[in-house]
Amino acid sequence: MRTRRTHRKKMPSSQPRRTYVSWKMLVLAFAAVVGSFFATSLVVQRSSSAVGELSEDIIYNSAPSIEHLAIVRRSVLEVELLLARFINEPQRRPDLGRDLDQALAQARRGLSGYMALTAFPGEEAVRMDIQESWLRFDNAVTRTRTVAEANPEAGRGPLFDQEVDPPGRRLLEDVTRAIEYNAVRGRELAERIRETRRQTLGLATGLNALCGILAGVVAWLLHRELQARRALADEHTQFLETRAEEMEQFAGRVAHDIRNPLSSARLSAELAVRKSPDESARAPIQRIIRSLSRADAITGALLDFARSGARPDPGARSEPRAVISDLLVGFEAEAEQAGIELHCEPIPPVLVACSTGVYLSLVGNLVRNAIKYMGDSSTRRITLRVVEEGGMIRTDIHDTGPGIAPENLPSLFEPYFRAHGGVAEGLGLGLATVKKLAEGHGGGVGVRSERGAGSTFWFELPRAGSSWDTAPSPPAPESVQRH
Repeated sequence: MRTRRTHRKKMPSSQPRRTYVSWKMLVLAFAAVVGSFFATSLVVQRSSSAVGELSEDIIYNSAPSIEHLAIVRRSVLEVELLLARFINEPQRRPDLGRDLDQALAQARRGLSGYMALTAFPGEEAVRMDIQESWLRFDNAVTRTRTVAEANPEAGRGPLFDQEVDPPGRRLLEDVTRAIEYNAVRGRELAERIRETRRQTLGLATGLNALCGILAGVVAWLLHRELQARRALADEHTQFLETRAEEMEQFAGRVAHDIRNPLSSARLSAELAVRKSPDESARAPIQRIIRSLSRADAITGALLDFARSGARPDPGARSEPRAVISDLLVGFEAEAEQAGIELHCEPIPPVLVACSTGVYLSLVGNLVRNAIKYMGDSSTRRITLRVVEEGGMIRTDIHDTGPGIAPENLPSLFEPYFRAHGGVAEGLGLGLATVKKLAEGHGGGVGVRSERGAGSTFWFELPRAGSSWDTAPSPPAPESVQRH
């Protein structure tokens, strides 16, 4: 036999307030994490866009400008060399003239390519100087070539030095200045790219660190919330265990206190039956005696159950057919008053491993519950069914009531629970008692319900041995109908 824990303190009626993490704080922290992530993505995207623009300036402007200007410079030097030979080597002028035309054309293409590019800020003045220098150089080359062709012996050395060399040097200086300008501009763009990448890396690292910190804060808040709720659940479980233990003790005391007046009332009723000469007056008294006997059996079973530490008598057994037959007779008046038909399907000849009082309590609680919550249903019928399922015997109590809301189903068998909108009578202990008795005897309970289609409460108990008494079993109960 289990020793009861009498040292447990009774929990106070008002629980201490526990601090919970505000859902607004969690939402704010989560939004901060998401915001940090998007901010990091935005910074990286903007940095990539800026680096792309700077890179395009280098790839499509600064570098091509230097390339075209280098062609112009090389071509100008080649033109000067070919023109000097054109002046000083009259016998090769046809071939040198073709080469000179090709060098001038190449210089013009390089200059056109450079001028077609977008000018950097401050580069327009350099471009204008190059254009002006090129026109002077081109005109000088044309004039010098014409003079040389007209007079082969006219001023070979002085002609080149006076006509071509000065505008050529000026053009080369302007081209060199433009090359240096674009080179400096390219270095500035490369430096800006490096600085942009450095700033972006630092900012992205900071935002990632902030995101990680915020994620840690959210995880800590969630952990704290989980711990608080788990502590509350543990306190609630302890509270229910304490209340259940107190209820067991209370049930034992109540059962003990009630048995004496029940026994006295039954003895008085039996004495009245023996002394009553009128046979018609004996029937109601005999019904009272049967009801008192059932009440005595239930209280006796509850008393034994409470005294045994919720451990049933291993040798107890009960016959459902006899118990249900007697029980339905006891509910006749209550069902008649509520306009409910009580019906029992044929019950197989089986035994369950519990006392008669326990089985009476199980079935009686469920039938009484079905009557109480029948409501305003047009079809008013309660059906009992006993089914064999392997080593278990299941008892179903089906009603045609309004059904149970789905959100209330998980809590139906908890102590002190009463569905909203239901009947306000009672303490909400009937179904909890059924659950405790069934599970205490190695069985279980359950419910199936559909709104508008009624409910089926069931419990199952282990099958007991099949040793039957020699006395015949009472007949299966018939339907009891009252209008």
